[in-house]
Amino acid sequence: MSPRIVSLTISDAYRNRFPNLGFGIGTIQDCVFFEKREDFKFHKREHLRKLKRRVTLAQIEERIHLYDEFFQEWGYSCPLPGHLKRTVEMGFPIVNLYIDAHIVAEMCQGILMAIQDLDHFRGAWTLDLAREGETFQGVSGKAVICKDGEIVLRDGEGIVCSLFQGPDSKTKVDPTSKNMVVYVFTAPGVEENPVSDGLQLVLEILEKFGHGKDCWQQVFHP
Repeated sequence: MSPRIVSLTISDAYRNRFPNLGFGIGTIQDCVFFEKREDFKFHKREHLRKLKRRVTLAQIEERIHLYDEFFQEWGYSCPLPGHLKRTVEMGFPIVNLYIDAHIVAEMCQGILMAIQDLDHFRGAWTLDLAREGETFQGVSGKAVICKDGEIVLRDGEGIVCSLFQGPDSKTKVDPTSKNMVVYVFTAPGVEENPVSDGLQLVLEILEKFGHGKDCWQQVFHP
């Protein structure tokens, strides 16, 4: 088996409006889902200890502030500040391997990451800008309405994620998901290193605890 490489097209509209905003993608195959495991709990606790170091936490907070400003500029509420506050006060949540691994990587780097089922994507991937009123079915099952020019990810069937409003229901993970994709949207001022490091961290967790194989990752630039 060889790594599953995602070929991403970046639209001219995106390049012209956001020439400095990169986008990271990582894939891994044959993962084994689980909800709770003691060794994984201790592993997350070690990452939490590192996250709470003063210098590290300050860097994470600074990066999250960049996302928060970007969200506010577009009239949306950024989830990252609240997630970080809860993580520092209460630790990482215990949901399942996929959700937990993504939150650990997201919080430890202060980036906006999604983890989805790679097998549910159809056709070519495009990083693009939405048209006013475009819709897609969000994770909750409700229609998500996009603003003109907001950043979206498309597959061959339509929008699969909005930077500001989250992913769709079609590509969401469930206990039967085995082949995973993680992707990272950036905001103005967010550099490549935390994106690469975040992708590497989540793939390492899925490899170590979910026995995933054949990792691949890349950061794309407009």
